Amino acid sequence: MKNAFLILVFALISVFVASAQDKDAKTTQTQTQTQPQTEVTVTYEIIQQGTYSGIKEAAARVITTKKDWEELWKKHTSVLVPQPPVPELNFDTDVVAVIFSGEKRTSGYRIVTKSIAAEGNDVVVQYMETQPPADSFTLQVLTQPFVMIKISKPVGSVRLSKQTSS
Repeated sequence: MKNAFLILVFALISVFVASAQDKDAKTTQTQTQTQPQTEVTVTYEIIQQGTYSGIKEAAARVITTKKDWEELWKKHTSVLVPQPPVPELNFDTDVVAVIFSGEKRTSGYRIVTKSIAAEGNDVVVQYMETQPPADSFTLQVLTQPFVMIKISKPVGSVRLSKQTSS
């Protein structure tokens, strides 16, 4: 009888321990399934976009210093009278992505920003240059398509990726 009592107590303790372990496993599983994935939000603002610039060469680069920004702005606005003041930016928290298409002989060209998204610690700016269809009516005028984008400084770097039209 004593052995039967010990077996019964041992069985009850085993069931209790197994139940507690099962409950802990379910709680851990539920917590793992309901944890949200960390998303990185990229904050950006178009500073200026258009087809008239003093920069006549094709270029795509990231500006990280006030000195480089002021030099670029001065060259960019050299065709305007009076020249607008340099937009104030804080390069401790922001960078500027600039994309210039170079000088074109007609209207109808522009730069389209496809996406600005985080990839790990980096930010990737995907863009493409569009051109007028061959049979379209265009003005015979010199244009210089461009875009300037202020982006919150990422932990990594900012990469500019030109997409080809498909």
